[in-house]
Amino acid sequence: MVDTGETPVFRQTDAPADRGTIQGTREPHSMTIRNARLLPNDFSLDVEGFAFAEHVTKVTDFYDDTQLTSVYAPELEKLIARLTGATEVVVFDHTRRSSDGAQREKHNWRDPVPLPHSDYTDRSAAQRMQDVFPDDADDRLNRRFAIVNVWRSMTGPIEQWPVAVCDARSINDDLMHTIVRSAPHRAEPSFEYSRSSETRHASYDANHRWFHFPRMTRNEVLLFKNYDTLLDGTARYALHSAFEDPTSPPDPAPRESIESRAFLFFD
Repeated sequence: MVDTGETPVFRQTDAPADRGTIQGTREPHSMTIRNARLLPNDFSLDVEGFAFAEHVTKVTDFYDDTQLTSVYAPELEKLIARLTGATEVVVFDHTRRSSDGAQREKHNWRDPVPLPHSDYTDRSAAQRMQDVFPDDADDRLNRRFAIVNVWRSMTGPIEQWPVAVCDARSINDDLMHTIVRSAPHRAEPSFEYSRSSETRHASYDANHRWFHFPRMTRNEVLLFKNYDTLLDGTARYALHSAFEDPTSPPDPAPRESIESRAFLFFD
């Protein structure tokens, strides 16, 4: 993203399958993306801002919302707690995506997002807390909390538009820019109110260190942090982005993925 001094607006649609529009000036850059499978798997959510794990799920049908609630969310809560030491984990959101237009239209899914970004700012993380925990949000906001995404394939190995993550230690906050998220289904009486729904997008930085795990299967998960209240050098977020993989096969299977978001509490 090119910094023009203005705050761009991402206008989301009511129907997930419809493409939203993002204001702002952008320019393309080629980036090196390292094959993380060739490296020791000692990535950490608190150091690099991302982690990778094998996770055999008991979900038989990721298209089934009931299974996401009754089976998948509890599985992820246990996995995240084990990997992070969080004393409480609450999955609060699932988003399905596909690179196939017909599938998006049929199931009302969203498309992959090929823009380096993080999902929350201080303001929007606090607002999400109010949305998810209306009865005790003030108390929870006074404790350390984090927001982590868990990303996986819903079907076979990922062959098209995989996700890359950027090492948190290589991110310069001065090259991050707030995007206001405007959605028709959210009440937004004023621009200032709408700023409670914000994301952050990155400008080009040659210092970024990007990684991905090729051909992720249904029984593997990529976890990445989107927010953390700690300011002591712990990774606060790792950028993530879909990317056009030049090593994809000539006729790749369309990507069908699911990302789940969770609040983490530590006392």
